[in-house]
Amino acid sequence: MPDFVTGIDDIGTMSGKCSGWTVVSIDHALLGKFEEEARDILQSAKLKSFHGKEFKRKKSDFYIKFLKLIRSMLESGKGFVSCTLLGQDWKSEFDTFCGNVIGGSFSQAGVDAGEITEASKRIAAPLFTYQRLASDKSQGGTTQIQIDRHALIDQLASSKVDLNGVEMSGQLPIVSALRAYGRDRFPKSPEIERDSIVICPDEDSFMVQAADIIGNFSTALAFKNLGKTSKSNDLKCSVFEQVFGDILDLSSFPESVKLNGDDLELEEGTASFTFSIGGVSD
Repeated sequence: MPDFVTGIDDIGTMSGKCSGWTVVSIDHALLGKFEEEARDILQSAKLKSFHGKEFKRKKSDFYIKFLKLIRSMLESGKGFVSCTLLGQDWKSEFDTFCGNVIGGSFSQAGVDAGEITEASKRIAAPLFTYQRLASDKSQGGTTQIQIDRHALIDQLASSKVDLNGVEMSGQLPIVSALRAYGRDRFPKSPEIERDSIVICPDEDSFMVQAADIIGNFSTALAFKNLGKTSKSNDLKCSVFEQVFGDILDLSSFPESVKLNGDDLELEEGTASFTFSIGGVSD
């Protein structure tokens, strides 16, 4: 039994000047309760899923209930939320780095280049990001991963690889590479369990929906802090602040984050902007 279950979804600004990932990790023992209560809220709201870009203002009360449920999970067990935006230049370098690490690891293991290799390169960036974020918020253990589906990384869900004449799970190479890298660089980060990476549409995972909503609403809060307002944006901020306002502190909002026209971007030379909620302190 893993210690945690982690939902990951990508976030980005309109122009793509900044993009990154939101990570929501909760105690695995709470997953059943979380899914049951989230399903009840969603059915009452008569929505297909909780999705930030498809925010229904008239149903904001249900988004509040969903966010309060996420907070209760964080307060009931060990877990954390982190949202990180990477500058365009740094993200490009980071993607290249991840591709090189995975490609080199696969080559050394004798895995032929192909769909599995390319899919693993694509999923490596958010999973390496998870390890980095979790290293300051966790104390080891293991985790399952639920990540929003992408056309390329779907290959990891069912494909097999041939390694020295033995057929193995398509997830084995990427998980092995992540474990090796994590033990070296982020030893406190929970290890990703083999065959536990679930790639799915957001409507099939409340963990992914949690990451989507928090990523979208927290970005709205960043926009508001920089002076950009709109009816939808302001209501998202109000919803987010009603749930997390007492534990959010934007007084030290970095000067490196700015508005460029109607979009958010990081100052040149700034690698990333990250905020977190929850996590162990011992």
